[in-house]
Amino acid sequence: MADYTVQAIALTGLEPALVAVALSDAFINDGRTFLVVSNGSGGSIDVTIDCIVPCNYGHDHDIVVAVPAGEDRWIGEFSTGRFNSSEGKVTVGYSAITTVTAGAVRI
Repeated sequence: MADYTVQAIALTGLEPALVAVALSDAFINDGRTFLVVSNGSGGSIDVTIDCIVPCNYGHDHDIVVAVPAGEDRWIGEFSTGRFNSSEGKVTVGYSAITTVTAGAVRI
């Protein structure tokens, strides 16, 4: 597991620096942070965002986003109360990691 360095959008622009993913990664979340995922593989992958707090019925509703082959997805914002661990981090899982890169961007 690796922690992504959160990058801030600036008036002068930002080209997000994306890094190779592991099966599970994390990033600090302040409620205004997005996950950027780029899938360079030949097949679709699933990105799973771990929900920490169960709903009123006791179910854990993780978010699963499909990222088609050769495409990018910006995922978020993430509610701090629903997604942050006790360390203030969001945990992300990937169904495949070959030629997949990601990064965290704060607006």
